[in-house]
Amino acid sequence: MAHVVRDTTKSDKVDRYFLDYLFAEWEDLPEVEREWPTWEEPSRLLFVLEWPMREDRLATLRQWVADGLLTGKQLGRYRELKALIERHRPIVERLLSEDDPTIPRRAAP
Repeated sequence: MAHVVRDTTKSDKVDRYFLDYLFAEWEDLPEVEREWPTWEEPSRLLFVLEWPMREDRLATLRQWVADGLLTGKQLGRYRELKALIERHRPIVERLLSEDDPTIPRRAAP
């Protein structure tokens, strides 16, 4: 019977660059939302432009889960992350919304 040997380097990357990173980003959203009205337009634009990178990382993590590449501990953390995302997804949607009344809009030329 063949033994499956997990690549500990990849496992460390999953923890550090995916789970830890995504937890930090999603946990910060309530504070980002509170501070949003005080942010300058360039900072808001940067957030909007960079947010898809977080979603891409999440999609990669989801694929790894589907492929069975995470450890049991990582799967537990992933479930916690999914719950956090579910709670904070409305914040992201508000911040990325063009209808957000707190975002100053330039008059059309």
